Amino acid sequence: MKYHASPLLFCIAAVLAGCATPLAKPAFYPNAHYQYVGPAQAQADTQACANLAQQSDVGAVNKVDAGRAAAAGAAGVGTAGVVGSLLSGHKPDLKNIAAGAAAIGAGGAAATAAGQSVGGSSLYRQFVQQCLAERGYQVIGWH
Repeated sequence: MKYHASPLLFCIAAVLAGCATPLAKPAFYPNAHYQYVGPAQAQADTQACANLAQQSDVGAVNKVDAGRAAAAGAAGVGTAGVVGSLLSGHKPDLKNIAAGAAAIGAGGAAATAAGQSVGGSSLYRQFVQQCLAERGYQVIGWH
């Protein structure tokens, strides 16, 4: 079976892959605690707090949010594929468009879940930030 994806699908896939690559990390204010323990210990504590967040209800919320985002992305890709086919004067090949949207949606789900497992939703970030604050750190933002 031969599949011919439109150039539009490839462009959308590239954009989605590019958007999902960076993972957010907390940015620390160099207070006395941070200066005392150093960046390596700060990263270890960040990982410990991230693990706590994953084991909590916040981790489950992130997975639901990732699934919703992926479904919305796949629907958008499918719609764009149909519109792109119509604008280029071709009859939409719905089977190929659906296959492309499903593949991109699955990739988007994995990328979104990976991004949220580290940088995640605002609830996830608040959890990690609170955990770090209890350990003596001051988080001034995320990068």
